[in-house]
Amino acid sequence: MKLNKYIYSKMLEVEYEALPWAEEDIDDWIADWYNDTFPNYRDETKPRGPPMWLCGPRWYDRRKRIIAEAKEAEEKVEKEKVEKEKAKEK
Repeated sequence: MKLNKYIYSKMLEVEYEALPWAEEDIDDWIADWYNDTFPNYRDETKPRGPPMWLCGPRWYDRRKRIIAEAKEAEEKVEKEKVEKEKAKEK
């Protein structure tokens, strides 16, 4: 099945007034289509995974990457802060 037909069939599955899909949903559909169309013959227990140019995180989406890195750094600082407070209590 062609990719455009697959996405079109996925869109027809839902009755909608407004677009209920996000970009990530369509990326998931593309990944599902790719895994159904191109199976992993080397290791059938793992999906082969589509190439990056087809779907998934984009190397040029710098804003999302920076936000995610900042969130991780903030969580790490908070975790260290809690650990230091626990160490002081002992």
